[in-house]
Parts: sequence; C-alpha cells; structure tokens
Amino acid sequence: MRYDYLVIGSGSSGGMVAARLSEDPSISVLLLEAGGREGHWTIRMPAATRNNFLGGPRNWCFSTEPEPWMDNRRIFQPRGKVVGGSSSLNGMVFVRGHREDFNRWEAAGAEGWSYEDVLPHFRTMETCLRGGNAYRGDAGPISVSRMSDLHPMEQAFLEAVDQAGYGVAQDYNGADQDGGTAFDVNIANGERSATAALIGRIRNRPNLTVLTGAHVTRLLIEGGRVTGAAFIRNGTEQEARCDAEVILSAGAVQSPQILMLSGIGPAEQLQSHGITVRHDLPGVGENLHDHLEVHIKHRSAAGSSRNGLLKPHRMAAIGLQWFLSRTGPAATTPSRVGAFLRTAKDVPYPDIQYHFWPYYLDGWSPPPDKDGYCFDVGPVQTASRGWVKLASADPLAAPIMRLNGLQEEIDRKVFRDSIRITREIAAQRAFDRLRGPEVAPGPDATSDDDLDAFVRANANSAYHVCGTCKMGRDEMAVVAPDLRVHGIDGLRVVDASIMPSITNGNTNAPSLMIGEKGASMILETRRGRNAA
Repeated sequence: MRYDYLVIGSGSSGGMVAARLSEDPSISVLLLEAGGREGHWTIRMPAATRNNFLGGPRNWCFSTEPEPWMDNRRIFQPRGKVVGGSSSLNGMVFVRGHREDFNRWEAAGAEGWSYEDVLPHFRTMETCLRGGNAYRGDAGPISVSRMSDLHPMEQAFLEAVDQAGYGVAQDYNGADQDGGTAFDVNIANGERSATAALIGRIRNRPNLTVLTGAHVTRLLIEGGRVTGAAFIRNGTEQEARCDAEVILSAGAVQSPQILMLSGIGPAEQLQSHGITVRHDLPGVGENLHDHLEVHIKHRSAAGSSRNGLLKPHRMAAIGLQWFLSRTGPAATTPSRVGAFLRTAKDVPYPDIQYHFWPYYLDGWSPPPDKDGYCFDVGPVQTASRGWVKLASADPLAAPIMRLNGLQEEIDRKVFRDSIRITREIAAQRAFDRLRGPEVAPGPDATSDDDLDAFVRANANSAYHVCGTCKMGRDEMAVVAPDLRVHGIDGLRVVDASIMPSITNGNTNAPSLMIGEKGASMILETRRGRNAA
C-alpha cells in the first residue's frame, strides 16, 4: 500500500487532518485507526456517553500507576478506541481555552501559536449554530450549539454564580471567558457532532482510505526519514508507505508509545526494553498533565433533580423518543452549564472551571432513587507533571503512565480555594428553594488539612491528558512549531500531545484546532514543494 500521506489515529486531530488533506482529490490519504467504525447509536446519542466512557470495546480503558500524592490510587484513563477517538466518548463540551493559553505557548517557544495565530483555525473548523462573527466560524465541518432549555437547578447555578459576584460569560469561546455560562457543545440535530460524524460524511471519497482495526506497531524509518508504518490487522502484520509525510495523531498516551516503539525517545529507556535507538529524544513521554476535579455534592428534595430520569421505564421512553425524532433528554449531554472563575482578584485569568450537574452522583453513576446536585470543580492551569513510558517492547501492551497529580502545592491550594468558592456559590439565594445538605466533603471539612485530605482521596481525572510530545525549541521539546519531530524527517505529531501546557478547559476543541492548523501547515509545505 502506498499513499501520499499516512495519518495514524482518527481522533479529533487526526480525523481533521485526514479530512482536510483529502479535500484535494489529487492527494491520496490513508487513515489508520486501531478501533472500530463510527456510527454506533451509543456514540451518536449524546446522553449515552456513559455506555462507552466507562468501558467496553470502544475504550482502551487505561489506568495510571499508583499516584503518590493521591493516596496511591490508580486513576482511570478512558481513551477512545473507535473512529473519532476520544471525541466519540467525551461529554461534548466545546471549550477553546483562554487567549493567554496560546500566548503562553508562543512565549515558551512555539512560534506561530499565539492566540491571534490560532483564532483563524478555530473559526474555519467550526459552524457555530448561533452564527459567525469575528470570533466564531459559520462554515466549518464541526457543528457547535449552545445549551438551552435549562433545568431549574442549572438556572439556579448560573444565577448563584452571578449573585456571588463572578458574572456571566456572554461567549466564553469569544472575547471573554470569565463567568457562568451554558456550555457550547458538539451536538447538531440531536446527535454528537464530532470527528466520527465528519469521517462518516467523507468516508467515500475516492482518495481517502480508512482502515479500522489497524493497530500500528512501529514507524518505518529509512536513513533518518519515516516512510510509513507497520500495523497489525486481522491478525497479520502489514505495512503501508507514503511519499510525503506520516502524521502521528494517536493521542497523548499512544503517540509517545508509538514513537518509543519505533526507537524515537529517551535512549536509556528504549535500551532497557531492547529497542534499537533510532533517535535519542528525551522529551518523548514527559510533560504528561491533565485536569483534576472533585465533586462537591448536595442532596435535595425528592423529585427536584434529574435523577428520576434514570428509572428504567423513563429511560426506555426517553430512548424511544430519541430513536424516533432525535429529541428529548437523550438528545443532550449531562454537562450543560458551568463557569470559569478566578480564585483571587490578582489572578490574571480564570484558574478554575466548573461543570454543574443537576444530578446526585455516586461516583459517576446517578442513582435513580436519590436527588441532589453536584459541583464538579478543579484547577485549569495544572502545574504538576507526569509521564508515559513503555511497559515492554510488546506493541500490544498498554503503556504505563503517572500523572503525579497534586504534586505541586499550587494545585493543592487552588483546589482548597475552589471548594471554598463552591460553598460561597451554594449559599446564594438562587439555591434557597433547592438547597439540601452538603454531603461531600461535608460541612465539618473546613481546615486546609481537611480539604487536602478530601481532595487526595477523591480527586479524579477530567480526562484531558496532553503534553507528552510537547512543542518548542528546548531540550525536552519533541516537535518544532511546524509539528515536525526534531531530528527525524517525514514525520509530524498532530494531536493534544504537542501542547506545551494545558488549555483552560476541555481539550477537545483545541485538539480539533491543532488538527486544522496542522493540516494547513502540511498543505503549505506541499504547495511550496510543488512550486519548487
């Protein structure tokens, strides 16, 4: 098999790259995906997120090593094993991040990735169903809608945020992120509108080949240039080659894994597994970070929350309504409102994010016989850093990872501040007719030590892992600002692993932007080569 471009991974970034490159009928593209095809109803139905998110055949179901600063707990890390990658499992909340996130990238050595540089790509990738403007796009392949028809508890949360003095964000993906807001989401016409839907629309392009069930085992390297990839499909190893470039978009966990399996990474680690070192690149797998969050839970009066929707007879009726008309509670996501707030007046831009749920939760499960609401909150400018490493030279073995969550005191401090701010919001008059007792962490948890213990025991991942092939110019950078891997020809990494630092919010939207901008740079290189 021979193509112009080979894209490894069909997630938010890789799917976008394959879609944009194959818009030119003269370019042949092979898209390799280890998981299965798009289209299953549990992916298309927005409310069915938990069906795949918590496990099953469309999920890699990774977990971290025991986390030393989180009571030695292993933290579950779901990753999408299906066309669309993790955008087929996520909660569909669409958050670009704050403009200063991208200015910080550029200041750290990622030239050309300032907010002014990335804004055009955010605009061209989306169709904002509320209409385009100087900040929002209206002709892109990813549809973005704003949540409406809010539940009384959701309305109470937004009112309480405002009453507490934190304000309202008119468009947090536009000029100003601060305040409470209904979320933008990747939902259109009652269905998930993400990379899987995009690939489904373009799958029949004659110049695009999509191979599912293709588990990449290593990159093919000849004379310092990547020329293709080996992969296992239907039990046999096959090879695919390309004439232009290989684009590695396997995500923050598996992009570094594939690089290391191919001999690109920290030499000492590769040698310990008997892997021939093709290029010593010490930053591969380092700089892993994620958003962590805790649930501040309150009970409420019977029938006041959405927990009753989980009763079997109601779930059956809701499911039938969606299958017949793509409407009703199944046509929306549980994460419908939230906020971006500053823990102190001198904080330069929001440093905590909320997802508010009109459900009482036991873990991630809303029991149908209990009522309440949940403030899901945590820092968005994570300081702690971890790593991804090989477990062995076996390409089918899961890599090992550790977040080192809560290692840095600033992360612990922001958690303490965020819990106290949550209590301030919960005490506002908007919650007077809904308020029930605080169940977690509970009213007796007031000291710094109490709150630290609660966070250590209960903080969980927001599933926004990134940073393991970071972009920049320093000795730990893996890719240059044009996303080419340092020291290797014919290879770019285009996914969330290239983020030098995490963005302020859910990472799906910036991952889509990385794919959009990455494709633009690849096509610009091609035009320059053809002109020469």
